[in-house]
Amino acid sequence: MIQDIIINLIVAFITYLAATIFHNRLRIKIWLQSLLRWNKNIRLSCAYLFQIKKDGKYLLIKGNRIEQYQPVGGVYKYYNSFNEVKSKLELKNEPESRFYENGDLRLVTKGKYLVKFLDWFDTKKNREITVIRELIEELQPAEISVEKLIKNVQIEYLKTIKEEIKFSHYFQMDEQKIFNIYEAKIPSDMLDTILNNDKYSLVEAEEIERLCCTRDGLSKKISETAKYII
Repeated sequence: MIQDIIINLIVAFITYLAATIFHNRLRIKIWLQSLLRWNKNIRLSCAYLFQIKKDGKYLLIKGNRIEQYQPVGGVYKYYNSFNEVKSKLELKNEPESRFYENGDLRLVTKGKYLVKFLDWFDTKKNREITVIRELIEELQPAEISVEKLIKNVQIEYLKTIKEEIKFSHYFQMDEQKIFNIYEAKIPSDMLDTILNNDKYSLVEAEEIERLCCTRDGLSKKISETAKYII
């Protein structure tokens, strides 16, 4: 009897441990990677992207800084209340002015602070938590009324993507990227207005998977991040 109880407790503990490891496998992997980069710089980028669909296709926008089609979206902003956390975690603003704008959650830290930064990010404190700002900014070229956009668009959270740490040849350092994915349900008449502007394009899922599409007889690049909105 006692032996059976002990065996059941051991089995329950092993099952619980295995389930915990499985559900936190990415965080554990990132933690192990951060240990290997204890005193190395890691670039952080925290953004949100929108899945916008019409007739089974996905709306993409031409990039301003890179010649490609990419999802509508942008980088989160942090607030002044973040400065204390920023100091504790030795976070520095990204030095690359081509991408960085004041207040962007594009930062550089050391590996030893990475997990603490991720824990902070998940609390949603000291930073932007609404996502309408980038939607408004990205749809400005289509001259959509901001009031109409806010009143008629439904935004729902879909998922969070935390990429594995990998080396960026462009920035010449390891980087950790986080993407929150939202579905933006935009009325058809507004989407028709948006698509009248050649800055936007509807693409098939297969085109996103190939990372390219053909427009005006030319092959156009699609960003790797577009796969997250499928």
